[in-house]
Amino acid sequence: MTLREGLGSRSTSSSLRLEEGSAGRRTNFSSFSSSFDEFGPPYADLPMEILVKIFTYLTPSDRREASQTCRRWCEASHHTAFLENFWLVLHRQPFDANGPPVRDLLQSFRHFPNVHLSEVDFERIGNFFTHFGPHIRRIGLRACEIQERDLTAILRRLPALRALTIESCRDLFMCVRLFEDAAEREELRQTLSNVTDLSLTHNQYLSDAILHRMVEIMPSLRALALAGCHISFHKGLYRKFYPGDGKQPSESVLTFHYVSQLIEQRKGSLRALDFGETLVDDNALEVLAGMSPALCLERLELNRCEQLSSRGLGTLITAQAAHLQHLNLSKTFRLTDSCLLQICRELRGLRVLKMRECRALSNQGVRELVQLPALEVLDISYCEDVNGAGLLEGIASRPNETLRELRVRALNLCERSIIAISEQLSALRILDLGYCFHAVSDLCVQFIFRNLVRLTELDLESCRKLSDEGLTGLGMLPIIQRHEQQQQQQQPTAQPGASLGNGSVEGNAAPADDQARPATPEPEPSLQAATSHMRISLRSRAEREIVEDAERKKQLLEAMQRKDNLQSARDDGTAFSGYSIGRLQQLRVLNLTGCNRLTDVTLLCNFKLLELRDLYLAQCQQISVDGIRALVRGCPAVERLDLSECHSINDRAVEQIAFHLHRLRTLSLRRCYQLTDFSLDYIACHARRLRELDVRGCKHMCADPAMRLVNLPLLATILPGKQDENGANGVFGAGSSASSPSLPPAPPPPAAQSRATMRI
Repeated sequence: MTLREGLGSRSTSSSLRLEEGSAGRRTNFSSFSSSFDEFGPPYADLPMEILVKIFTYLTPSDRREASQTCRRWCEASHHTAFLENFWLVLHRQPFDANGPPVRDLLQSFRHFPNVHLSEVDFERIGNFFTHFGPHIRRIGLRACEIQERDLTAILRRLPALRALTIESCRDLFMCVRLFEDAAEREELRQTLSNVTDLSLTHNQYLSDAILHRMVEIMPSLRALALAGCHISFHKGLYRKFYPGDGKQPSESVLTFHYVSQLIEQRKGSLRALDFGETLVDDNALEVLAGMSPALCLERLELNRCEQLSSRGLGTLITAQAAHLQHLNLSKTFRLTDSCLLQICRELRGLRVLKMRECRALSNQGVRELVQLPALEVLDISYCEDVNGAGLLEGIASRPNETLRELRVRALNLCERSIIAISEQLSALRILDLGYCFHAVSDLCVQFIFRNLVRLTELDLESCRKLSDEGLTGLGMLPIIQRHEQQQQQQQPTAQPGASLGNGSVEGNAAPADDQARPATPEPEPSLQAATSHMRISLRSRAEREIVEDAERKKQLLEAMQRKDNLQSARDDGTAFSGYSIGRLQQLRVLNLTGCNRLTDVTLLCNFKLLELRDLYLAQCQQISVDGIRALVRGCPAVERLDLSECHSINDRAVEQIAFHLHRLRTLSLRRCYQLTDFSLDYIACHARRLRELDVRGCKHMCADPAMRLVNLPLLATILPGKQDENGANGVFGAGSSASSPSLPPAPPPPAAQSRATMRI
């Protein structure tokens, strides 16, 4: 029916255009072409197959924007090919079928394959799940007020369910009679026969009996997650809670004694286990290893299991060497290099390895990572004894076309190691170099821009050596050439230009015959030339840094002006320019938090990233309204923007942000002291899609900014307050992955200052 309607509308509109054209020729409008259409090309009349094919090249965010063009594009954006990543999210919302938003959703023509309910109070379920249940494939309940009868009624209406997540629902598991009726369990067993993933994380009152009954109604279970649950691994409790033969599940506690029995019963189908944030020990892993070869684990999550050591994990690795593909050992502090050596030598098919904050690791183990040919994701952040030498002798020692994600946050790297990463790991999509204070320099960033043009996420948080030269490339080409000449001199057998690769300088590179010439000497800093006559300076260190930054900014603005005025590709400014961040056209996440040497020059010089979604510029105090004006025009798709502690931001900058960033959903303006109530007025008038706003520490704003923003129906969270006592880390920053582990997490927003809303 859809295709027939599309063909019919297409022929009708064509005939209308022809009639209008002939009428135009009969009148005095002879200057217009006969094919003129004042409404533009009829893209909505394309066949549905072509529209769906075009939409496959768009990101989910872009498809959401395109769906608002017309009803036909909206229909194409909700094609079954795109429903896998489509979520309905209800947060802090009473679930009442007689009131909004549930009542409004029941009138919708859409179907929701994925539903996430967070901090929802179930009052009247009504026929919501009767209407949408046959289409729901994944459902998650987090910290919800839900009773046993409501959960049973919901599950009965979900015949297509594949994954069930119940997290932190303490009241639900306090009911010991959950799924106690045998007839009810048999009915649910037939309905939930297709469920493969069960996640019961962070449920304090989960017991053996409840777990037994929940697993019983899911006969096709392949993944079980019990992270954060209070599992007892002490054998002394077995005699107390398991009298007799010990085969009956306990109604009081959750023990590994019974969990292992469930795994033994399902070992032929289970493929993934998650015991993160529990007291799982070596003896427990040896029990799991004893279930081989019937138990074939492909995914194992052991995040923050502090009781583990190399003995138990080594036994399990040997038993699962032929199957394991995903291994998470983050914050397992007792693991040593011997365990990592065993992983590299036995798990040849491993694709994901996370060993974040494994403090006992050193270069000896990291060198062996090169033996994992299928590795796609590697996270060794915060491993204090790992430095650049381990990477140079390991993963960065040879070309690698497999690794897609590399996180080496807060490692003691060197400049050579980062350059080697950019040259050898050409397939990288995600690179995290946050808190590499001494290693990430302007030269390193230039090599990243030249070699890793397919990056989608780049994290350079607190890399304070970065300056405008590195991100714009102004004046960096002589430095790059000098570095390459030094490398060639150290390796005389290497062919000239081998390290250059196939990349070319971005539109303004030196010609091929100029590359063979000696490198142009680096110009002396203008600050030294201007102050060469001075012998004694009475400035403090902070004052000197301010003056140097101002002089550097002035010099770069002049260089950028000369570059814009070039008429020939061989002018001096051409050889002076290197690579800018504008080469990373696929970049979606950029974190420059704490790079306080960056100024407006970075945003003014080729900062055009059309795919950029998340941008973090917190503590970049030299960015002003001029840079923001260029930013909002060069990056129109930004949805999350963090400008916390950017003290040069004023109301005019907020006006530019609110007026031009139409997709903006999260905005953090924490401790921007120049902002006033005018900023709130600009946001209220233009930022229609804003959901989260942080204005803590803006002392010139009113005490209750929500009163000025009442016309924004989607605005869910407002964090106000003239006094900010929680430090510099905002809740809308780069997330937990971008903050130091020693810093406490930010507190949740107060309930009285939040508005419940729905996100689709």
